Parts: sequence; C-alpha cells; structure tokens
Amino acid sequence: MKNKFLLFFCFLIFNSVFAQQIVGSWMGELEIQGNKLPLIINIQKEKDGYKSTLDSPLQGAEGIPIDKTSFVNNELSFEHTAMNAKFKGTMKSSEITGTFTQNGMVLPLTLKPFDKTKNKDKTLEVIKLSNMAESLKKIDDFVSYLEKNNALAGEISIFKDGKEIYAKNFGEKNLPDFKNTNELFQIGSISKTMTAIMIFKLIEKKQLNLTDKLSLFFPQIPGSDKITISQLLSHSAGLGDYVQGKNDARWLTKKATEQQIIERIIEQGLLFDPGSNQQYSNSGYYLLSKILEKISKKSYAENLNESIIKPLQLKQFHTAGQKPANVYKPYSYDTKWNLINDFDFNNVVGVGDIATTPNNLNIIINSIFDRKLVSEESLKMMIPDENRFGRGLAIVPFHSKIFVGHSGGTYGTNSLMIYNGEDNLSISYSLNADRLGIAGNEFAVAILSFLYGVDYEYPKIK
Repeated sequence: MKNKFLLFFCFLIFNSVFAQQIVGSWMGELEIQGNKLPLIINIQKEKDGYKSTLDSPLQGAEGIPIDKTSFVNNELSFEHTAMNAKFKGTMKSSEITGTFTQNGMVLPLTLKPFDKTKNKDKTLEVIKLSNMAESLKKIDDFVSYLEKNNALAGEISIFKDGKEIYAKNFGEKNLPDFKNTNELFQIGSISKTMTAIMIFKLIEKKQLNLTDKLSLFFPQIPGSDKITISQLLSHSAGLGDYVQGKNDARWLTKKATEQQIIERIIEQGLLFDPGSNQQYSNSGYYLLSKILEKISKKSYAENLNESIIKPLQLKQFHTAGQKPANVYKPYSYDTKWNLINDFDFNNVVGVGDIATTPNNLNIIINSIFDRKLVSEESLKMMIPDENRFGRGLAIVPFHSKIFVGHSGGTYGTNSLMIYNGEDNLSISYSLNADRLGIAGNEFAVAILSFLYGVDYEYPKIK
C-alpha cells in the first residue's frame, strides 16, 4: 500500500493553549525553511485535565490525537511521543507564546483564538480531486491555448493509480528546426533522485553507510572529516555550488575536467558547519555520483542501467555519456525563438545530466513509492521530515495537498516529477521553451488548480 504521507506529520509536532478559556481552537504558524505551516489546536476539558487534537490544513490532516496536554498557571504544554515533539508556552491576554522542539530543532510558535466555523481562508481548506474527466479537459484546453499562442513548448504526463490518464506533447512544431524524431528532454536536477536511489542501493547492500564520512573518499574537500553521506544527500553538508563559476557563471557550458570541478568545490569551501543548516548544493551530488562509481567500480551509466532502467524496463532513458541525439533543444524568446546554449551535460553527471520522458518520470516516482526501487526503510530516509529537502526527494505543497518529488532546471528546460500518496496521483512534465515565464512554479500551479478545482486565471498573452 502506498505511503499516504503520514510521514509528513513530522512537520506538525506541536501545541495548544489558553488560560481562562483554554477550551476551543487555536491557530498558529510554524515557519520552516521559508515555508509557513498553519496548525490548529483543538482543546477539550476532561474530568481530570485536558485533551487535544491537531489539524494541519495544508497537509489535509485533521483530528490528530496529542499524547499529553497540560494547562497549569497559564502555561500550556504538549507532547507527542511518536514525533519526539514537545511544546511549551505561556498565555498572556489572548495569545499563547512559546516554542516547540523536535529532534533538536527549536521553533517559535504563537497561538491565537480561531473560530473554525467562521473560517473563510481558502488556503486552510482541505481540497479534493475534482471530476477527473472535467479536470483533464481543462488541462487540455489550457495546454492547447499555450500552444496556439506560441507561448510554451514541452510535454506533460499524469498518472492516477499507477496508470497514465493524460499525456500531451505540445508547442514543439512552433520552434525552429523541429524534428519529429525527438522524444527526450533534459530533466536537470531530477537526476539527483536517481543518484539518491543508487546510493541507497549501496546502503541496502551494506557497502556504504549514511554515517560514513566524505573523508573516506575525498579527504581533500574542506570539512570532509565532518561531512556525512546523509548530509550530502540532504543538502546539509555546507558545501557550495560548483555549477556557479567564479569568473564565468555559466562555465559548465564547456567541457570541464573532474580535477577542475573538484578544485572549484575546494575553492568554495564550507558555507556553514555540516549538519547545522540546509542549502541546495550541486556539489554534494557530484561527489555522491563519484562515490557511487568508486564503490561499485562501475560507471554512472552502468549503475543506472542496473538499478533503474532494467528493473523498470525503461526505454528512452539516457545519461550524458551515452550521447542521446533525439533530445528537444531549449529556446528562449526575444521577438523570435532563439536556441539556448545549455550545459555540457558531461559536467553534471549524477547532478543534472539525464535525458528522458515525462512518462518515464511518472513510472519512476510511482515505483519509488511502490518500493520497487528502494526498500521501505530507504524510502523513509529519502522522504523529507521537518525540512524541505529529504535525501533525494523534496516537498512540493499545494494548498492542503503535499506532493513529494523533485524539480529540475537546466539553462533552458524546466522539469517536475511529483507524487501524492493520498490521491495516488503523479504529475511529470518538461518544458523546453517559454516566452511567458511560467515554466517554473506557475505551470505546476495551473495543472494542480485544474485537478483540484481551485480557481485559476489564464496568463495574458500579448
């Protein structure tokens, strides 16, 4: 049975409160990695004390029982043992101000009275899938609108219950040098999910541990004696981003040697103490891909074939070394479509080099949650907890729905691969030409809005 994201309730961990009138609902927001997570605490009086439940609207969670609730001398405390979470706050006037802790993380939280019966904030409403036939018609009309107006080009695939229910390639014929033999898109950093899968396969074979230090493989990297494999996977190692050049921001459009890349990683040094923060790092995944090759004594392409391509019987799935020829080129727009000078993808193997189709991405993300590619234990380690980034997977929230997956961007192609276990729904797409600036979050917002019945206004096209 697929994971329905109960794992994400690690985000919640938390609280409640009042003094004179503690009974009722209180709402506050946790700010985590720049994202705000609203929480509603519902407190009831019992004969010998209090009991409470927790709602997390953005996660579609309601009525989660809290283990221990205490309110004495205007001080509220709460504990959820399974989440290793505690809250303690003091009531003053009509607010309860305090902090909650979970696994060493400490965050401020202020609770205010909340009337659930009168709440009209749509961002807090639990949304549900709309009629699928109608939703897919809206999506098709939207994509056709973009294609007709020469605004966007790419391909989208949607899976429900493990099967493709919608697919469309659009806008490509509007671009220069169109070739009907093209089938693939550069998926950018979604490649990192593949690298993470293969690293976890090594861990399952006991050839590697999450606690192993980087110094075992690259002792010359600053802080390598403190950086763990787990931190490399979760973007918490403190390393910089080698993709950003010192004098030329796009230095990797030309072939660089492994030595040059390692020297750039060393030059950038540590941005923070390993494990003390999270910052997206291409450098970490470059090193992980090299560690994979060192331990397995096989190339990245060979590992990919063994761990992902063959088990899933995928076609049209290639790493840079295989030099795929049928890849859609990226374009920008300035009175006309212009070809973008993209990466030499040999510089980003394991980081952002894979070329494939949205259909394949949906097969992969469903297979991850079907435990066909990694074990149950590995999957739990990959999924994010209270942080945005897990180990190879990231959180993509939409109103009350939490999707998990990964995004990817090259200099000209934007891709997304996401999955929601509650609705057993996955969406993957790649967009290689965009003259409206919607290929990032906006396109995803549009597709999700149509699927979940949320109002969406078409972008204006001049």
